[in-house]
Amino acid sequence: MMLPAERKQKILDVLIADGKVGVADLAGRFGVTRETVRRDLEKLEAEGRLERTHGGAVAIIERGQDLPYLTREAVNRPAKQRIAHKAAELIADGDTLMLDSSSTVCEMIGPLGAKADLQLISNSLRLAAAGADSPHALITVSGELRKKSLAFVGGLAEESLARFNVDWALIGCKALHAEAGVLESNLDEAQIKRVMMAHARRTALLVDHTKFDRNALVQISALDAIDVVVTDEAPDPAWIERLAALGERLIY
Repeated sequence: MMLPAERKQKILDVLIADGKVGVADLAGRFGVTRETVRRDLEKLEAEGRLERTHGGAVAIIERGQDLPYLTREAVNRPAKQRIAHKAAELIADGDTLMLDSSSTVCEMIGPLGAKADLQLISNSLRLAAAGADSPHALITVSGELRKKSLAFVGGLAEESLARFNVDWALIGCKALHAEAGVLESNLDEAQIKRVMMAHARRTALLVDHTKFDRNALVQISALDAIDVVVTDEAPDPAWIERLAALGERLIY
């Protein structure tokens, strides 16, 4: 049986993906009574995580919002882990990689352990901690610590990254939009990703299915600047056609 804390996290995952939840749907999904779901929603509302409505609840958090890292890390984690394992298949022994501060990219530390002689470069404090036991060489650039993302940003971080030339830039994003391209919610984070892309021979975008057809504040790049898109589910057929037309590899 699912623990209450696990059930509450699943409710938040559904909210992030769909923007709303229904009591009856959640009761059927989790195999519990409607009263149990209502109590979960009451507790989550008291924590400021959602707003209850008649028959369910709606998200207070918008999909494109700049969430704290520890919040992002917990959302949709199994999907992020699947994406990370698929993305690791792109990497060859001896490759050099730049990895951004996205929670999905941080999940790559585990599967990359099976590779040999990698050089990892990142602006992420969280990834540096996760990589402490990694067999690979790891360089963390310094700069202004952005506490919300646990990442170094700003001119010093950008200048440090620009000294390297690597095989792969592995990045995440807040949204993918057919016209606006690859999007981020923060200007400093977007600029770090641009620098990584500019100093990598290839760029892989690691993004779960909830990011397609969304919008966010800042453009990282046009869609055609990405070489590979790795996601957890097949996107809408229009996206499959769009990426194929741009000559981009899609992995799911």
